[in-house]
Amino acid sequence: MTTSRKSLIRAGIVAGLASLAFGLFTPVLAGSDNAASKWKVWTYNPSNRAFKGSVPATTSGNVVATFAFPLSPDTALLITDHGSYKGTLLGDLTGKTVKATVSASAPGGLFTYYGQGTPDNPCGTPASVRFFFQTKSPASFAETDYWWSNPVFKPLATIPTATPMSAPLSDGHQWSDFNGHFGDDPVYAAAFQEAVKNVTSVGLSFGGGCFFENGVGAPNGGSFTLWSFSTSP
Repeated sequence: MTTSRKSLIRAGIVAGLASLAFGLFTPVLAGSDNAASKWKVWTYNPSNRAFKGSVPATTSGNVVATFAFPLSPDTALLITDHGSYKGTLLGDLTGKTVKATVSASAPGGLFTYYGQGTPDNPCGTPASVRFFFQTKSPASFAETDYWWSNPVFKPLATIPTATPMSAPLSDGHQWSDFNGHFGDDPVYAAAFQEAVKNVTSVGLSFGGGCFFENGVGAPNGGSFTLWSFSTSP
C-alpha cells in the first residue's frame, strides 16, 4: 500500500519526488460551485495540470450521486461543499468517522488510472476510490489543506455491489496530506486537527498506482455510484 497521496498536478511527478515543489496548481473548490447539484465531479483538462471544472453528479431515488467514467483516466474527485451540509458533512468534524457506501461497474471490471504502467507511476495499487477532505488556510497553498484516507481505499473492480467504507477522523494515522505526511506525525498533527475542525469540502477521490487523485477512467465504459455518505457519531 502506497503511503504517498497524489498531487493535484499529474504531469511530471514521480512518486518518490512528490514532496518537491513543481509549481503546484491547486484548484479552489469555491462556494460559488454550489448551484445545481450538491455533489460535483471534477476531471482533469487536456493539459493534465488543472481541473476543467465541475459537472453536477446525477441523483435519483435514494442514490446520493452517480456518474459515468470517461474512457480516458481523467475523473479525480466526487465532492460536495454545499451549504446545506454545514454541521453534518462540513464544518467541525472533530471526533467523527466518515462513512460511505459505494459501488462501481465496468465491463470485465476494467478501470484504468493516469500513468498506469509508466516509469513515473510504478506502484501496483489498482484504480481505487478513497475519502478526501479539504480545508482553507490563509496561504495560497498549504499541503495540510488537503487530506486523503490512507490506508482506507477500495479498488473499483472489487465493488460491483454497494460496499461500505469508513475512516475515523479522530485517528491522524488514517489520513495523509498533499505531500504524504500522516496526520499523527508530530510535525503535522496540529494542522490535521485544525483541518478537521473546518472541513470546507468532502467526498471521494480516484487514483491508482503511487497516487491517490491522478484520475481514473473506464475504457470500455463504466459508472460509479455513491449510495450514502455520512459522519458519525
